[in-house]
Amino acid sequence: GVPIGVLSGASPEVGAFSATDELLARLLANCSVPPIQRTRLERLAVTDDLTLAYNGRYLASRLLEEMERSRRSKAPLSLLWMDLDHFKLVNDSHGHPVGDEVLRVFVERVRTATSRVDILVRRGGEEFVLLMPATAAAQAKVIAERVRSSAADEPVVVGDAKIRQTVSIGVATWDGAESPGSLQARADEAMYFAKQRGRNRVETAREKRKRRAKAATAPRATRST
Repeated sequence: GVPIGVLSGASPEVGAFSATDELLARLLANCSVPPIQRTRLERLAVTDDLTLAYNGRYLASRLLEEMERSRRSKAPLSLLWMDLDHFKLVNDSHGHPVGDEVLRVFVERVRTATSRVDILVRRGGEEFVLLMPATAAAQAKVIAERVRSSAADEPVVVGDAKIRQTVSIGVATWDGAESPGSLQARADEAMYFAKQRGRNRVETAREKRKRRAKAATAPRATRST
């Protein structure tokens, strides 16, 4: 009952289309509506309403898919774990509508700084994950620095408010064998380390062997965003 797109046909000849042509075009348009609407609903089910990034439910299935693709193609796979610094202060000082706009601007800047094939997910709150197929560790860190600087270098202007919103980022590259949970945990740990070291930083995840070796002697401090 509402327009969802335009089907256009053109010809350099005057009167090229008959009434039958128009009827066929209408039939084609009507047949296209159900799959278009189904795809739209499927997209909405895995999309964050506020930022239009993918939502947390999408991450688990897509990460498994990309791991399998990486395993078959022998291509690297990296992940950025991103958390906005002191974001609660934005909401407390300026209100949630301003905070929402800061989140939207951050997503726009991430997309500008990254490739179209990268998958951006909002896990919830101010926490985001960027899944990067065919991206090795060194390249992933370069991209992470690009994202960090794009967020920090220019304040977000919302009305009279100018907000310098920084982000802490953890980088992890799949080792070809670990589970999705292990990869995410290493990226999250690296992001937490960036927080500990002063925020507005990029840190690379340690290998699993090193992480296990230090686990018993490195007590985890209280986490703060």
